[in-house]
Amino acid sequence: MSVFFTTSYTDLAQYNDRETRVRYINRWNVQKADPKLNLSPPKQPIVFYIEHTTPVRYRRWVREGVLAWNRAFEKVGIADAIEVYYQDRTSKAHMDKDPEDVNYNFIRWLNNNIGTAIGPSRVNPLTGQILDADIILTDGWIRHYQKQFSELLPQVAMEGFGPETLSWLARNPDWDPRIRLAPPAQREDIAERIRQQSLLPYSGHAAGSADPQLIGDDEYDGLIGRTSQINGMCMAAEGMSFDLALMRMSLALLKNEANTETEKEQGVRNDGTLNENDGNDDDKDDVRKEDKKKEQMLDGMPESFVGPLIAHLVAHEVGHTLGLRHNFKASSVYSLADINSHEMKGKKQLAGSVMDYIGVNINQESGEIQGDYSMSGIGPYDEWAIEYGYTFGDISKVLTRVAEPELVYGTDEDLYGPDPLARRYDFSHEPLDFAHNQIRLAKHHREKLLSDFIRDGDSWDRVRYGYELTLSLQTRAISMMANWVGGAFVNRDKKGDPGDRMPVEVVPAEQQRQALRFVVDNAFNDEAFGLTPELVTAMGRDKWLDDIRNFFQESTWPIHDRIIGIQSSILTMLMNPTTLKWVYDNELRIPEGEDALTLPELLSTVSDEVWSELDQNTQGEYSARKPLISSLRRNLQREHLQRLIDLTLPGNGNSAASRAISMLSAVQLQNVLEKIDAAQSTTADQYDDYTMAHLAQTHKRIEKALDADYILNPSRGGGFGMRFGLFGSEQDEQKRRRTNEDN
Repeated sequence: MSVFFTTSYTDLAQYNDRETRVRYINRWNVQKADPKLNLSPPKQPIVFYIEHTTPVRYRRWVREGVLAWNRAFEKVGIADAIEVYYQDRTSKAHMDKDPEDVNYNFIRWLNNNIGTAIGPSRVNPLTGQILDADIILTDGWIRHYQKQFSELLPQVAMEGFGPETLSWLARNPDWDPRIRLAPPAQREDIAERIRQQSLLPYSGHAAGSADPQLIGDDEYDGLIGRTSQINGMCMAAEGMSFDLALMRMSLALLKNEANTETEKEQGVRNDGTLNENDGNDDDKDDVRKEDKKKEQMLDGMPESFVGPLIAHLVAHEVGHTLGLRHNFKASSVYSLADINSHEMKGKKQLAGSVMDYIGVNINQESGEIQGDYSMSGIGPYDEWAIEYGYTFGDISKVLTRVAEPELVYGTDEDLYGPDPLARRYDFSHEPLDFAHNQIRLAKHHREKLLSDFIRDGDSWDRVRYGYELTLSLQTRAISMMANWVGGAFVNRDKKGDPGDRMPVEVVPAEQQRQALRFVVDNAFNDEAFGLTPELVTAMGRDKWLDDIRNFFQESTWPIHDRIIGIQSSILTMLMNPTTLKWVYDNELRIPEGEDALTLPELLSTVSDEVWSELDQNTQGEYSARKPLISSLRRNLQREHLQRLIDLTLPGNGNSAASRAISMLSAVQLQNVLEKIDAAQSTTADQYDDYTMAHLAQTHKRIEKALDADYILNPSRGGGFGMRFGLFGSEQDEQKRRRTNEDN
């Protein structure tokens, strides 16, 4: 039996105490049958059974995902540490074993519309020995490609927001992506639930209310307060369901593009008949016959794509059952160019660990070839972790590898800090390259929606689905890069470890600027969304009585609500007090005289981009049908204006940086006011009605905000409450009412 105490080996360097060197882990009791052999079979292998409900077409890929870990055990001298057997109803093999029996480790396959994959285990609390593990997969992530993008977008926009930001959003609901991206009819209900949730510990963050005694259906159940990750809800399958939907769209476009090219080659006319002298060439017949030689398809997808993806997901969950936690920095090991090269394809894994949430690699001009779509085995970090956890005797040699680039590490509690590499669903050593790849992919697919994605006989709902998929891809890329603003790399090394790395390294200023430029270019310009009259009138909606969400959705796509919902969420990512505080603090982490992204630079960059029309030389004639400032841009400017006003309010920040933020926000308001004055003095006679009314209201609101007085109001509790009198918006009045209610 295991003789080690229990806790997690979340980071090997964390327990690199050379004096006591006590190891705290959860692990299986896997030992060599013959300790004298360099490579010995185990005394007792870890045995998994694949439940008979698993579709035959996927079984070998499930098995491959489990057995991938044997490579890691071979590094510690144990051969075939894990064995896998099929339970089969036809042959009766292992049908006597009940998946509910704790004596057997099963990989269970369920059929539903929920994309889930979990790897819970049972552990002896006195010894740390893992006694039993069952991996549960559902096929919803494979089949459920009709994503609810109204649910997906808020998740993407909230990625990385910790308790401090959640507290701010509860007090400023107009900033909250969960509200702004929701259908208007649901916003009041969502806002009230968020307000109630914010009263819980850590402003309602799920980790704050996790029960360490239970393995439930919440993300942090079985994680917080435990020694290793046996959580009840690993989110790896959720991300894969989005990538699978994207791949389905890519394959559909390729197929339809190929059909279009074939029709052109054959000279097919609109009536379906052949043009003269076309379609009879023997060489073309040979080419078409060759094209028909296609690989095995599984559920409408090439086996070479979906098979390794299933193996990857299974390997991830098996990693949890072996005692490993998530490693969200593992995707940052290799560059996108290397990943999509002949040197790596089929020869090297795409990331440092299978325990990351890694997006599918769909190459759009980011390398010489299309590399592997996903990992097909385990990574170097995984081998290192197993070597640490299952090595007997001196482990000092194992720990000296802590600073090796391929062994980089960051887990769940790092997601809500400043490290931009500790991120789910990002990819590559330079995530900006990956972000540009995603934008190119979104643009390519978007341009093909009307020509190749929808064909005769398809529902027009397909266009809406396709566009929202590209919009989600775009938003995910923008959200990923927004995390780099104010970022700092966090290393878990101990003093004296190889590499001599400091625990905190500020992201270089130029990297932050490039990330910021990417965000504003792809979020604040009308052209970034690719909307045309032809496209928005083609976004149909199939409405049926079997889904209440579908039943109440508008038949016309809500253009302005959806775009401003995304843009307001991006403004929240860049301008929330936590991000601004990180930028402010980083200024002191960098020696004087060295380059740094400062708070004034960040606020000015965003403001200049949002109000860029005021810096242009206005020429030509404008009208309500051709406004100087478009409707999308007017919405964005009003949103930015409200953000600046909110940041000037006293009491709207809990950190010491709030005063600097307030002063600089007031300066930005004054700058906008001066730009409006300058523009109106020279070109006001050319303004259209929309632009004129918009700038007049903006001018008035800024003046009122800058001239606002402090007003003392008695609170209901007998004390005094401080309020800030503002005029000019319904949101301001709602905020005053909420303040009175709270007092």
